[in-house]
Amino acid sequence: MTASRRPLRAAALAFLFVGTCLAGQASAQPAGGPPIDPRAMSGIPRADPQTEPGTITVRALLGSFSQPAVGVTVELELKSQDGSKTETRTAVAGQDGRANFTDLAAFHGGTAVARADLDGERQSSQPIALSPTQGYRVLLVKGAGSSGAASPGSTAGPAAPPSQPGPGEVPLPGVAFTNPGTPKGTLLVGTLDLRAGTPLERVKVRLVLTGPDGKVETREAISDGRGTARFPGLDELAANVSLVAEADLPTGTERSQPFSLTGKDVGMAVVLAVIGPRTAGPQRRQMMGPRAVPTILPGSVRVTVVGPDDQPINGVPVTIVKQDSTGFSKRFEDATGEDGVARIADIPLTGEGLFHAEASYAGAPWKSSFFTLDERMGVAVEMRVYPVTTDLTRVRSAVQFGVESMENDLARVDHLFQVYVDGDAAYWPGKPYKLAAADGATGLVVRDRADQVLEHEAEAPFTTVTGPLPPGELIDLSTAYLLEHDGTAEIHWAAPFPIVDGRAVVVDGLKLTKGAKKPPVKPPHENGESRVDLNVYDVGAMPQGQAYDLVVDGLVTRPRTYKWLGLGFGLFVAFACGLAFALRPRASLRERLLKRKAALLRKLEAAGPGEREPIVAALDQVYCQLDALDSRPRHADPGAAWQDKA
Repeated sequence: MTASRRPLRAAALAFLFVGTCLAGQASAQPAGGPPIDPRAMSGIPRADPQTEPGTITVRALLGSFSQPAVGVTVELELKSQDGSKTETRTAVAGQDGRANFTDLAAFHGGTAVARADLDGERQSSQPIALSPTQGYRVLLVKGAGSSGAASPGSTAGPAAPPSQPGPGEVPLPGVAFTNPGTPKGTLLVGTLDLRAGTPLERVKVRLVLTGPDGKVETREAISDGRGTARFPGLDELAANVSLVAEADLPTGTERSQPFSLTGKDVGMAVVLAVIGPRTAGPQRRQMMGPRAVPTILPGSVRVTVVGPDDQPINGVPVTIVKQDSTGFSKRFEDATGEDGVARIADIPLTGEGLFHAEASYAGAPWKSSFFTLDERMGVAVEMRVYPVTTDLTRVRSAVQFGVESMENDLARVDHLFQVYVDGDAAYWPGKPYKLAAADGATGLVVRDRADQVLEHEAEAPFTTVTGPLPPGELIDLSTAYLLEHDGTAEIHWAAPFPIVDGRAVVVDGLKLTKGAKKPPVKPPHENGESRVDLNVYDVGAMPQGQAYDLVVDGLVTRPRTYKWLGLGFGLFVAFACGLAFALRPRASLRERLLKRKAALLRKLEAAGPGEREPIVAALDQVYCQLDALDSRPRHADPGAAWQDKA
């Protein structure tokens, strides 16, 4: 977690370990960073929106992208879904090393494996799922998988010096290399998932040390949030000690080649990576976001609906919704056919607005992200739907409260909230439901990525989940809001789902005085050594429906002196105005009677014959009062005395 005087938020950087390891060679790298070694991607199929659905493109290389295997024969072994039908097809790689395979409709739902002989080296791909809605690309590269693996308990010393990545190269998994950015005698072991481009956290990494006498010692370390495990203090090892790093990754145990630190003036690093298919369960292909496709006519949208097994679903109602800036919406409806595709055409391109696709499946509403329509081509949308469940025990979540001071006695709370649904069914209670912010929250906003799941009305202290939460992926429901405080902020928030991990993060100077389970710790800086000015508190797990009660002290408040001075000045002004009003000079009784007489005379002059009598009576009363006033001493009228004095 990083942030100081800016919003506190969680961040994960793909391949950060590799970037750290190569930091010492940055000056030798070309601008834009090092390209990926194609050998690390060999055999891994990749869904490609630019490849025609239902086709496979195989690119054969003799080690690098600049060495296409021109003229090599590429084989594609096809197998139907039930295994009853198999076929092997061949194609010759062209000038760019590519071989294309089309007309695969007879094997849709089944698998394909690409193979090629590259200078006497046989390379094969992972199984490729054949689908009428998706095209795939795959690389076959000479030298892929050559890093090898040491057998458990191997006592053989390193047969050759470790391979050092050259300028512009990324280290091969399993091959140790010297790293100028690492202290002497320190080994960094990175654990990565190359399929998703993410680090693997909390992986137990073992370092097996084998001496020349055959004696074996094992050391262990746990990978951090960047997928890095550290083994310091290895410069004290005797000469000729062989090292092998190993880790239990999702695809099984991965081991490095044997290597040694002898004679190295700097530390070393090695990457242990997941590059093959998962061993447990089928791997779902990644859904592509809405995209413009030249082969689709303008004003048309092709919506493909598949299930958890990537198989198309027939008869799903699909709606394209257009919403303009005024809030007015228009709907265009259809349903999927046997191929799982709904084709909605003749959508007017006039006027501005955003579109999204909706599908109704298993009693739940499914929605795509927003897109626009292009006047030159149509749009392809892919949606995966699931069965639904109302079982809350399948839902796990984690929360982090990041607190920092703002102006005007306000505290900003970065409310990071992530949810994971176990199993093969999406969580959906049957209707939209609200996720409330902490009590007293104002100015709530939805964080990036969460706006795909949450809806929020202006000024509302809550968000709404309007669709099911899909299983098997981390779903971001993060928000941010403000809380008033007097130097101490109270956070009271009820857990909408069972929470397995809760944390609070505050900057230096602030302190969590209530709700912490343990004393605070400081997270490591990105380089793994220095510390940042944050304190992380463990606030523990929380059952669904129960609330966190946290108190953060030390927040900055406005000086109270100015507040009291302003209040005192306002009271003084109000008192002075009241006193001036009470002591204002008033007209004397004689002046008031004279004004009254003048007004009645003007009224009598303008009155008709039938209106004079009441006016004359009123005038008579005024004259009597004036006569009585003139017959008494002048000083008896304070107003008159004041007038005479003036």
